[in-house]
Amino acid sequence: MPCAGPGPGQASQLEEDRQRPGHPVERHLSNALVRPTSIAEHPLHDRRYRLPTPPIEALYTLITEALDRRRPGVMVYGRSRLGKTTAIAYIEALLSTERPTLPVFTLRCRFKRVPSETAFFSNFLATVRHKATGGRDAEQMRQRLIHRMCEMADAKASNQILLFADEAQNLGGCEYEWLRDVHDDLQRWGKTLLVVLVGQPELHGQKATFQRSNSMHIVSRFMVHELAFRGARDAEDCATCLQGYDLQEFPANSGWTHTRFFFPLGYAAGFRLATEGAAIWYAFDQAHRRTLWPEALEIGMEFFTAAVEHLMLNHSHQDAAQFRPSIELWAQAVQASGYVQATLSGMVSDAL
Repeated sequence: MPCAGPGPGQASQLEEDRQRPGHPVERHLSNALVRPTSIAEHPLHDRRYRLPTPPIEALYTLITEALDRRRPGVMVYGRSRLGKTTAIAYIEALLSTERPTLPVFTLRCRFKRVPSETAFFSNFLATVRHKATGGRDAEQMRQRLIHRMCEMADAKASNQILLFADEAQNLGGCEYEWLRDVHDDLQRWGKTLLVVLVGQPELHGQKATFQRSNSMHIVSRFMVHELAFRGARDAEDCATCLQGYDLQEFPANSGWTHTRFFFPLGYAAGFRLATEGAAIWYAFDQAHRRTLWPEALEIGMEFFTAAVEHLMLNHSHQDAAQFRPSIELWAQAVQASGYVQATLSGMVSDAL
């Protein structure tokens, strides 16, 4: 038998009780809208956060497959400011959880007009946090490096090591030969080194150069498996990236997603950033058209996240149950991201 609901008089009394300050129902609603910390302490405030994106997920899959199949190298390339360096940091953090016994290092490849073997190994030794990074004997420095890498792998009971080579387009033929020596030396000690080359589109051009110059041993060792790292290319890509703000929480496991944190009233009423994919794409597309840049729009994550951060940090005070970002707000956010200035700057550089 269904329970009878409150009568008219009882319902009126319940509503009066609910509106009375301090009533449990009111406290529950208020607590659900009170941020657990200040906006100044949120990671969006100083960009201390990383969100998964389709390109990052594709790169992670490429790397894990290479690890599982004991491949010696993979290559990823893309224009600047698409988020490649951010992807390295995200994947390194993810691997620390998913594969905690795997030693991971990131070698920053600096441009050298004249390659120096001692400078190469000094940089490498600093990367693996060796106390002695200097020296004049490259052979001794290389042996020091191998010993250190084996030591760090053994400390984690691992026979695999992952090395990101960031800005790898700066590596020349000599550096690849020295890198190959490191790979071979580690192999003699029972360690498998996976080198992930990360760089600008010139990196892909270097592969073709090595193929033409009969340096196939470099290509076969490090460049067979490749990935073109891209930005957001349509509204669907934008929506996928925005969904990260609807899912990632701060503080962790608090239920406070980034979207909820900045727009608690809107979030409670159903607002989700993922529904804004078409709107942010339109705003970037309009800005892109004004630059007269001839290439198709591809939004780098640096500019994409900057636009989202501008919207959230500068308009959280507009939070309301009916809040939805207007086209004008998205246009302002895109302008603040620096996309137009960077694109125009790139056009000038190409013309020089």
